[in-house]
Amino acid sequence: YEQDDETFEIWNRLVGVPAERIWRFDDKSNFWPESAPTKGPNGPCGPCTEILIDTGASTVPDSSPRNDSSRFVEVWNLVLQQFDRQEGGKLAPLPSKNIDTGMGLERMAAIMQGVPSAQDIDVMSPLVQAAAEQAGRTYTPGGAGADDRRLRRIAEHARSVAFCIADGALPDRYGRGYVVRRLIRRAALDGRQLGVNGPFLFLLVPVVEKHMAGAYPEVRERRTTIQNILEAEEKRFAAALEDSPGIRLFEEATAEVAAAGARRMPTGRVFEFYDTFGIPLEFMEQRWEEEGVTYDREGFSRALDARRAQSRAGSTMGEAAIVFKREFLGEDALDRLRRENINSEFVGYEAAESEAAVLGIIVDDQWRDAAEPGDEAHVLLDRTPFYARAGGQVGDVGRLESDAAGAAVVDTILDHGFIVHLVKVEKGRLQRRARVRAAVDAATRLATARNHTATHVLQWALRSVLGEHVHQAGSEVGPERFRFDFTHPTALAPEERRRVETLVNERILGGAPVEVRLTTLEDARQRGAIALFGEKYGDQVRLVSIGGWSMELCGGTHMPEIARIGLFKIIGEESVAAGVRRITAVTGLGALAYLHQEEDRLADVCKALKCAPDTLLARLENLQREIKDLRGELAQARSLTKRGGGLDDVLAAVETVDGVPYAAAEVEGADANALREACDAARKKQKSILLVLASREGDKVNLVAAATKDLVARGIHAGNLVREIAADVEGGGGGRPDMGQAGGKKPGGLPAALARVPEVIRKQLKK
Repeated sequence: YEQDDETFEIWNRLVGVPAERIWRFDDKSNFWPESAPTKGPNGPCGPCTEILIDTGASTVPDSSPRNDSSRFVEVWNLVLQQFDRQEGGKLAPLPSKNIDTGMGLERMAAIMQGVPSAQDIDVMSPLVQAAAEQAGRTYTPGGAGADDRRLRRIAEHARSVAFCIADGALPDRYGRGYVVRRLIRRAALDGRQLGVNGPFLFLLVPVVEKHMAGAYPEVRERRTTIQNILEAEEKRFAAALEDSPGIRLFEEATAEVAAAGARRMPTGRVFEFYDTFGIPLEFMEQRWEEEGVTYDREGFSRALDARRAQSRAGSTMGEAAIVFKREFLGEDALDRLRRENINSEFVGYEAAESEAAVLGIIVDDQWRDAAEPGDEAHVLLDRTPFYARAGGQVGDVGRLESDAAGAAVVDTILDHGFIVHLVKVEKGRLQRRARVRAAVDAATRLATARNHTATHVLQWALRSVLGEHVHQAGSEVGPERFRFDFTHPTALAPEERRRVETLVNERILGGAPVEVRLTTLEDARQRGAIALFGEKYGDQVRLVSIGGWSMELCGGTHMPEIARIGLFKIIGEESVAAGVRRITAVTGLGALAYLHQEEDRLADVCKALKCAPDTLLARLENLQREIKDLRGELAQARSLTKRGGGLDDVLAAVETVDGVPYAAAEVEGADANALREACDAARKKQKSILLVLASREGDKVNLVAAATKDLVARGIHAGNLVREIAADVEGGGGGRPDMGQAGGKKPGGLPAALARVPEVIRKQLKK
């Protein structure tokens, strides 16, 4: 920094760097935040000192660190954070100064290996070359051409995505998953620019594995899963581009905005293309970048957030229906917990009840000495049997009782490492430091444990039927049912689903003890334990084993014997992300209740159809045949009606324009076929007639025109006529001189379209 004489002296005198190799820059180039002394913002800031490497020859005139970043490459930056910028631009010294240092490891490797870019180092170059082979292009190391840049970007994104998926960050619409999805789509768009239209990124994963699995063994362990998820996401993106009916509208709107002076796409149109037509934002942004079109990112984000909030409403499982006004603690409450070093001992693995002391009571984020009846309080105990919501398992519910108070525990959460009980006080005063009896609702705990243990048996069955690529990718376990997400590229076939269900129930009927032990992560891996996809573990882990055939790392509550799970039933299977499926299932009495519901539905259907369950299929087949026959009869009757009295009414209103007899009318309840039949019937009845008939079907418009031979000889063209008036209903069409048909999507424009028939007749006669 130009005013940082102290740093200059250190580099020059202490380190020995010649003065001519030390360059000084202003606060825009060498201060953090940029231009902080002159423009702000207020807060901690400081000058930077950067290390640049001179890589050699350059084509830039008067090349220097000021104008040639391709020759002088930054490999290290140190932010000397020493000031507190205050109002008026005053730089007050910080009481505690620090140095924020950041080095580009791969840039340093590029310097040491003598290659022109970080993508050309030994572990990245094969990936770039593999991308070039997929695209059928030749890559030039360090090349500045558009194709070279795209190939380097594809390689970077392919590596990043492989690491992310290996760590459990899957492509999604939200959070980190959205970042992964954007990386995939940007690389796919680069591929399309290079002429690759099909999935290809997944083919680069083996190259990532070959050169980087030494440092990232997860890539080797989960290569198949990574490839399956990546290929599925690529296919989904390609389908979104190819199948979207809005692509033509998007291109027209882009051309229109690009030709206008403002060159800014309205937010409403952006959201329409994204939400209604499913056009990916990445595709739109790339096209707009090419055309110089912009859009309001913040406005679009607000519209998207509003839609997401609407979509998420009511999407949680039934067990989470009770929600506090404020579920998690605020920073002030958390700070006090940390200062007072409040810790809770969890004893819920051994017991469902415990005597405990109330260590903290927080109401509306304020510490209280007591909670009154009606209060919603966050309560912390010195020891608790309540399992805090974690690992996909819901928190325990139950009661806190003392001689002076009674309260319902409606949920238990883990907030920054603290076990927090969400409590509704029902009677008396719940006081801090009071002794209470903490009791978990036993029936709810057992139902949840039954479902949690079932997830372990289910994962074993899925891996047995589908293959070792299956890994748990998430779950939500409650007392009523559970959801289990797992990596698999396609929907389960009916026979696969039934086989999985059968295997789980066979294991449950056979029975096996559930054994839990604390061990090291390394020992668990050597035993072959399965870890939750993407989860990070400490050195000590909890290993849950079932009968020697299932071993998983898990912190949840379980049944002591799998036979106590009871009946297992899958009630749903769906896709939740590219390469990730979700099974919803019930167990025990929940499974029995589900079967009772299915029996009741079957009984209701049979009652309505007046048949027995064993004859239901035959009854449905007979009804389908009857419906088909009736539809045919109805169509025939409708057609006859249109050719009969209804058509006579239309012909009775014939008018004449320049000697051309014509009738233009809207017909209710007719489809396009009925309109054509009516036109044919009219030409048989009338020696000379031009008939234009229209009808509405929901939001659609049908238009049919027909002309007799004598009018065609005079210049009337039914196909051209119907095409011209279709513009009033935002449609199009055409046809032969004697018969034409069109459609539209604006029923409100139908009167205007029919009113224009005389005008078009005159125009055609003049030609």
